[in-house]
Amino acid sequence: MDTPSVKISRKKDRTVVAVNGPMTIGQAGELRAGLLKAFDLGKLVELSLTGVTEVDITGLQLICSSHKTSLLKDVALSITGDGENLSSVARVAGMVRHAGCAHHTDGICFWMKEA
Repeated sequence: MDTPSVKISRKKDRTVVAVNGPMTIGQAGELRAGLLKAFDLGKLVELSLTGVTEVDITGLQLICSSHKTSLLKDVALSITGDGENLSSVARVAGMVRHAGCAHHTDGICFWMKEA
């Protein structure tokens, strides 16, 4: 089983969580801990997925959970890198939405299909 590398770097205006390796059920604990640590710093969290080699439904759920945590802690979240692969897995998993997230007052969802 591959082990992901989760690197947290503090920038002036944000905290970057860079994931390298798989983002699957076997790595969920480490990934979750890294994301929660980043949100505790209280500034924009940028989740960089450029180095992700594999994603499963657990990885997608971590992204949804991160979105909910960002709303609860009032800390913005952005996702960069690997857009097409991530979108493909989300589509196959049935996560594409036509309406926004129920937890977000503006109805924003990372899986929202554009009209």
